[in-house]
Amino acid sequence: MQITQQSLLDLMGAPDARFSIPKFQRAYSWDAPQCDELWRDLMRAARAHRSHFMGTLIYLEEERDGARELSVVDGQQRLTTITLILAALARSMRETGEQLFGIDADSIASTFLVGDAGAKLLLSPADRATLDAIVNDGALPEHASARVVENLQNFEAKMHEDGFDPMELWQGLGSLFVIAAELDHKRQAPVVFESFNSKGVPLVTADLVRNFLLIAESHSEQKRLFEQYWEPITGVFGDDPGSIKLNNAILGWLAVRLTKVRKFGDDQAFSIFKSYCEDEYDGSVDDLLDEMYAFCMVWAENYRYHAVKKYKTADWAKLGHKTRVSNRPRAKLDNPESYEYYKKHFGVDPQW
Repeated sequence: MQITQQSLLDLMGAPDARFSIPKFQRAYSWDAPQCDELWRDLMRAARAHRSHFMGTLIYLEEERDGARELSVVDGQQRLTTITLILAALARSMRETGEQLFGIDADSIASTFLVGDAGAKLLLSPADRATLDAIVNDGALPEHASARVVENLQNFEAKMHEDGFDPMELWQGLGSLFVIAAELDHKRQAPVVFESFNSKGVPLVTADLVRNFLLIAESHSEQKRLFEQYWEPITGVFGDDPGSIKLNNAILGWLAVRLTKVRKFGDDQAFSIFKSYCEDEYDGSVDDLLDEMYAFCMVWAENYRYHAVKKYKTADWAKLGHKTRVSNRPRAKLDNPESYEYYKKHFGVDPQW
């Protein structure tokens, strides 16, 4: 297996290559939440002038009809979604006549969407005709792939919103990079596919939150933050297989902290948390973890993992200090340690 780090646009725009999705792969399945999150990541990367890692792209290179065909083992969803963004951008630029660094709509189409051999991304049979029609500006098939069309329309709508800056989007697209892994021979493909899609235990929200907060810190700082905050946070819940209780607490904390966010589930929690940290929060990691610790303590002692609706009306959502949840109800605590922590962090004596 040959592994390199590459710009995603450079990989997609290689003049002698096109990507194909093997028949054993599922159909394109991303929906609005995944597309919206990718859009936000692109815009954040552009505003911060930083790179954005899009994960690993695994493929097997073959030659077909005189062209390099890269059979994608892992990465279909991301490739297809970026293709739809590029298609929507080309349409928008064609409408406005705008150019980006001298690049016009036709250049985007001929570089990333359609090559000499046809469409540069060949999807599975269920989606192929729909994407072919989109990149070639043709009529959609009678039974078009709903997910492909809906996501294209989603991106087109974003490009018609007030304040949309195509230059910012283009810079975001240029910030994307992947770890490109080329397989040595066809026999590796099913083994790698199985490994990526069925082996191991998926990360839960608590794992993702912990990694997000600690991964950018130095080794010594990671150790300090983990021992000072994360170990006590997890310790509040005792034996907690799968971090079920901790996940529920984080969902509760997010519901209280982000009162403007509509109802969400565990599958959306990390994306919402990441957006809050990157777009709104202006405090330190210490303050955020300290608040989370305080909330988890009260959740464990007082609410016993009840649903958010059981306490959301209890005035928890009124925030005092930037990193303190105020006006919480008094708790009946079971031990002196909990009593002292509650008194220290909340400034009131709990019922004893």
